[in-house]
Amino acid sequence: MTRRSRLNFATDVSAADWVIANVGPFGSGVGALVPRGFAAYARILHPAWEAGDRPVTWAKVAAWSGRVIHPRVQFEAIAKPAAGAGTTAPPWQGAPDPGTLPPGLLSALGDILAVHTGTPGHCWFSVWDGYSRPPGPDAEAVCAALDGGADESPGPRVLPPRFPAGVASLPEVLLPERPCLLLEGPLDAAGELGMTLYDQSPSLLWPDDHAWLVATDVDLDSTYLGGSAALVRDLLADERLEAVPASVTDPVWADSDDVNR
Repeated sequence: MTRRSRLNFATDVSAADWVIANVGPFGSGVGALVPRGFAAYARILHPAWEAGDRPVTWAKVAAWSGRVIHPRVQFEAIAKPAAGAGTTAPPWQGAPDPGTLPPGLLSALGDILAVHTGTPGHCWFSVWDGYSRPPGPDAEAVCAALDGGADESPGPRVLPPRFPAGVASLPEVLLPERPCLLLEGPLDAAGELGMTLYDQSPSLLWPDDHAWLVATDVDLDSTYLGGSAALVRDLLADERLEAVPASVTDPVWADSDDVNR
């Protein structure tokens, strides 16, 4: 029997009004991703990868390169060896994946989040609608061309082949530069987006009681979170996740690392 996703598309997106009202302008740091007003903030670092899809922590990369892990650390900065460091082979082969948290880490995060909300059975999940949905209830997704940098040739990147019926006519959560589809369901269904829409972690995730919010921007290789001080303490202490404290005013872009120059 094929398992069905427990996530359902929302036809009323007003549940996201509080998010829209409390995030800053696009590009204004953590506060553009996670609403202001939480007691504490944290950042989960997406792992790099070695052969066999084995995760590599940023701490291991920094130990190789002679760099420092700190709240505003950026992978691009720690991947460049400091003077006298990085004399052996790099401990990773693939850079961290932007825009999605690996399934195992998403599950670990869910275990922590569930303890810090009174409504784990009713949560909201948004997914960035970056594929410019064509009109029509059964619209085909299109192939997008890669830009092709100095080390790669342009080629087709196949997007999901078909939107589920009716998705193209759904309302969007109109966040700055990041319109999103909205779904609802239990917290432990966070890994079921691939059954419903796109095989990724949610762009935004929050419980109905607004106890916390988790944001994974399509362009970033970190996931940001706002919540209670107790939640952030538990997150930072959990050895399954590599996380650092964050501030709502921290910058988030690749050139934001002001320590590893």
